[in-house]
Amino acid sequence: MKKLSILLLAIFALNIFSFAQEEAKDKDYYKYNWKLTDVYTNWDAWQKDLDLVKSQIPQYLEFKGRLNESAETMLEFQKFGSDFSRLYIKLYIYVLLNQDIDGKNPMYVTKIQELQTVGIERSRNTAWIQPELAIVPKETVDQWIKENKELAVFGHDFDSFYRQLEHILDEETQKVLTYYSKALSASGNAYGSLSKADMEFHKVTLSTGEEIVVSPANASRIYATNKVQGDRKTVEEAKAEAYSKNKNTYTDLWIGIAQNLWAGAQLQGYESYLESVLESNNIPKGVYMNLIEVASNNTSSLLKYRQLRKKALGLEKYYGSDEAIALVDYEKSYEWQEAVDIVLECLKPMGNEYNGLLNESVQGGWIDVYEKPGKQSGAYNMPMYDVHPYILMNWDKTQDNVYTLAHELGHAIHGMLSSKYQPYTYGRSATMVAEVASTFNENMLLDYMIKNTKDPNEKIALLVQAIDNISGTFYRQAQYAEFEYSLYSKIENDEPLNADIMANLYAEIEKKYNSGMMERSEAYNYSWPRVFHFFTHNYYVYNYAVSFSCSSSLFNQISQAESPEAAQKVQEKYLDLLKSGGSDYPVELLKKAGVDLTTKEPYLAVVKRLEELVDQLDVALKEAGKI
Repeated sequence: MKKLSILLLAIFALNIFSFAQEEAKDKDYYKYNWKLTDVYTNWDAWQKDLDLVKSQIPQYLEFKGRLNESAETMLEFQKFGSDFSRLYIKLYIYVLLNQDIDGKNPMYVTKIQELQTVGIERSRNTAWIQPELAIVPKETVDQWIKENKELAVFGHDFDSFYRQLEHILDEETQKVLTYYSKALSASGNAYGSLSKADMEFHKVTLSTGEEIVVSPANASRIYATNKVQGDRKTVEEAKAEAYSKNKNTYTDLWIGIAQNLWAGAQLQGYESYLESVLESNNIPKGVYMNLIEVASNNTSSLLKYRQLRKKALGLEKYYGSDEAIALVDYEKSYEWQEAVDIVLECLKPMGNEYNGLLNESVQGGWIDVYEKPGKQSGAYNMPMYDVHPYILMNWDKTQDNVYTLAHELGHAIHGMLSSKYQPYTYGRSATMVAEVASTFNENMLLDYMIKNTKDPNEKIALLVQAIDNISGTFYRQAQYAEFEYSLYSKIENDEPLNADIMANLYAEIEKKYNSGMMERSEAYNYSWPRVFHFFTHNYYVYNYAVSFSCSSSLFNQISQAESPEAAQKVQEKYLDLLKSGGSDYPVELLKKAGVDLTTKEPYLAVVKRLEELVDQLDVALKEAGKI
């Protein structure tokens, strides 16, 4: 018995030791990888929730014909719909996260298809909701909200619904549209196949004799590192030709998508597709048009910047492929932890609550750091109301990746603050507000790095980074927004469109934003389909430029405040914006934070900031003897 007790004790100790080893291994592993067990412990738990969601779909019909009964019935219905959406999105995100780090596993495609089927079935069982809610008098709902505090939580949702009442489709029309949903998405699916699975990029031979395939990643590398202008130009032309060879197919696919969207907008009684997009968030059309007007008419600093680049690089001609090559021989690589420390340091002024969440987010399990086979390229933040955000990175040790980290952490903290202070129904922010949180952090990082550098070459590199941010996030997105608006205007006015018309329009707008100084190949004009947003995120790109303007305005108000007390007040308003989630319309939330998008001032502030940075670069290049 004594020997048995000793043996059991030894086994117990061994198990404890093994468990401790496994815990240590997990802790080290999750320092650089996602801990998806925070969402679901295993696929059995996921399947259990999926079965629950499927079983709940018919329950929507139990509310049909009853929404006018009472405040209690309406509250029960709102809670049921919110809970269903909450669980369904959790199921979806879990699959997407798994797929994005293991894209070679076909299981995830099957699971996504299963979830899409569930979504379509839900749509068929909920087509009655909007038409029925439309016949419930707004005065009745307003009275219920006054009497019922729990129902009052959904007050903004009701306001948004009744504001768009005239555009609500009847039940039968909505049901018909659900039947056609898969067919109507065919053009978008075909674009995805043509641009990914079936895309064949050309091979080119560089001046060194090296032969490369001109994929986006290889092209970016050549633009940024190859000092032979002819190589860069060859790569850009070859990349453009990969799209140009399918110019007619891309044109037909885009027209198919646009005609579908325009038809839907007309069914709902809108005068344009843009109006239908903006209406959901109550965004005045002037916000969009002011952006295009200010950006397209204030490009003189962009021209000066490119002239400085041309002179510093010693070029006779300046091509689009010359935009990314460095002006100085300054290369610095950043290890992961070093970059984390820099970002944490630059955001310390944001206060205790913000920094507490920030520190928690980098402890491990929330960020997938390094590139690996089958992993999704690029970077993003995936918010999860009931868990925590997940950030995807593909760490390459570059300065640009440090900015990407600051950007995605801005999204993450925004999501956590929204989840903390808002109910689920307002836990997600409109894109226009969401991108403010990310680009604000980029401003903080840039300011910190410029103030702390003592290397003149690093200062030049940082100024170029700042200018390129404005060029890419403000001007280029405004250029895309103008192109998209021009295309939809032609669709809505029944004007003819073909590959050549679209290419000429793209070239015309490109020339306006680049002052005609930057030369492009003819094939480049047909390469507009490389911007996937035109096909998958329609009328979306303007958000980047608008948000960038807002974050720049807020950062300037804080950094240029007359006193620390004044700066603190602006910062508190900004943090309140992050805590507000989707509890009001984005333009109203931003106005409360101190940025009025109904004026041109936020956009003009970006123009002024670019002018200041280009002037600083001019001085820095002269001091360094580069020009």
